[in-house]
Amino acid sequence: MANVVVKENHLTFGGVRYFRGQAEEVELGSIGEKRTPITGQNYLEVKDRIPPRKFDAVKSTVVDIDFSRTSSSAFDTAVSVIVKGVPVNFSGAATFNKLRSGELKLVKFSVSNNEMKRAANNSPRRLNDLINWGNDARIAHQVFVVMEASLANSFDNNATVDLSVGTDGLEGTVSGNMKTGGATTVQISEGTGFAYLLAKIDWDARQKKNRTRIVDLDDDQWGVN
Repeated sequence: MANVVVKENHLTFGGVRYFRGQAEEVELGSIGEKRTPITGQNYLEVKDRIPPRKFDAVKSTVVDIDFSRTSSSAFDTAVSVIVKGVPVNFSGAATFNKLRSGELKLVKFSVSNNEMKRAANNSPRRLNDLINWGNDARIAHQVFVVMEASLANSFDNNATVDLSVGTDGLEGTVSGNMKTGGATTVQISEGTGFAYLLAKIDWDARQKKNRTRIVDLDDDQWGVN
């Protein structure tokens, strides 16, 4: 069932509204401060990322766009599409048309809130930065990318992804199966983000100076200040 609706400034999937502002800067595990300018889109000001080796469980799945409620105007800018495992820039019109024809697919990569909490608490320098950024500190724990369909099939159905740092940035690898054959590796580094979800932090103390660890992460959707 096609249940993704893409707009110029956000994406809706399963009733959750994902950010699109400066999505090309956001990777899975990116950290920084949420910015809410008076004019323009809300976005994550990326400053660093949680090391991918800290994640024990990254999941991926292919999602379908509802083109009866998504127009080509949502693809006004160029999109970095993963083709043959590496990012390639397509015009917005080309991306829209190829998604609609099925040549390209939208793939969601995610880390659960509890897993991201554990990873952040086990990353002392990033944890300290998050504390210093105060109440605007956020973590990107779900990211959408656009991928050629033949590759996307390997990342469907809640696949388990091995996230690592390659020579050109983050790489995601899934093991082969009867349908897809051998292992598949793609670059999901900076520049490939299409939309993302942020996690807002609940700390173990009210005052920034007394904070030492994250006790919970809550989804922070687009449109919520």
